[in-house]
Parts: sequence; C-alpha cells; structure tokens
Amino acid sequence: MGKRIIFLTLLILFVFGCTGASVRQGVPLTSYGGQKSLIASAGEENALAFNPQEDVEAALPDMRDLPVPASLLKGRQVRKYTGIIKNTTRYEVEVPSSNSGAILIIPAKGWIEYTSWVPRFDLTAYHDGKPFYCMKIFAHPRDYAFMCQQYDFMVEIVKPEPRWKTKKKMKRAIKKRKTPQVEEKVG
Repeated sequence: MGKRIIFLTLLILFVFGCTGASVRQGVPLTSYGGQKSLIASAGEENALAFNPQEDVEAALPDMRDLPVPASLLKGRQVRKYTGIIKNTTRYEVEVPSSNSGAILIIPAKGWIEYTSWVPRFDLTAYHDGKPFYCMKIFAHPRDYAFMCQQYDFMVEIVKPEPRWKTKKKMKRAIKKRKTPQVEEKVG
C-alpha cells in the first residue's frame, strides 16, 4: 500500500513538473476541446476579465445619471442646526445628544454648542439622573448672535432655585393685663 502512494505522488509531480517547465520555456500547451488551458492563457489579455490597471471610472455612470426614488425628490435637504444652550443655574446639568448616545454635561453658569438635524425638537435637561428642565426648541437659521458667531437657536436653562431660609424675628405679642377682680365678701 505504501509503495502505491509513493508511486502516485511521483507520477503527479512528474506530470505537473513537465507542464510547468513547458510554460516557463514559452512552449504553448495544447488546448483541450478547443479551449486553452488556464495556465496557457495566463499571459494573454481577456476582454471579459477585470483588469484593475484599466481606467474603471469611465465604465461607471455619474451620480446624476443614476435613478432616484420619487420620495427623495420631494423631500427637503437635511440641514444642520447649531445653537447655544446656556445653564444659568448653580447645578451641573446633563443633556442627551441628538445624534449619538452620548450625554453632554453643561457646567453651572456655563454654556455648550448643541447640534440638531431637525428644526423643532424637545430637549430635557437632567440633574442627578432626574428630569430638571424641559425645553421646546424652534430653530431659526442664523437668527441669534453669540460671541461673534451666528447661531440657529439659543436656549437658557433657568429654574427658580430655593433661597436660603432666613430666620424671621417674631414680634412679641403684647399681652393685656387682666384687671384684678375684687371679690366681694358678704357678711
């Protein structure tokens, strides 16, 4: 059994060694059934094969030539609305980002630049994980000036804060003295 396996491997190596040598020397291989073998046609150019060295851009259509669904033609272009959110409270406030899952932190008495992709949206500010302030935002393009730039909206977080309790001095009520009642002695 072992001699047969060795004989077959030697036969296979001999057959493939002969064909490889003939290709290297430039001797054309014979065709099988009218078709050239894959090894024989390796150096020739084939019109149906993809050649990455050719100019492929000429074969691809321009974007304006491609068909577009009617629903996209009717819709307006998406615009980026950028605005300012000011925090005038003495608390640090968190705001969820509209275009990612991030949380934006607005420091006390600070401000941030906020970006939205829709002109009208509701925004809730949180403090310690609890809703703190709700805002309805309407963006008007380039309507608000802040720090030498034009913004689409500007919102202030203003919340009435508890004042420090002051001790009120109570006025003493003046008590009227009762007039002593004289008891009459009956004799």
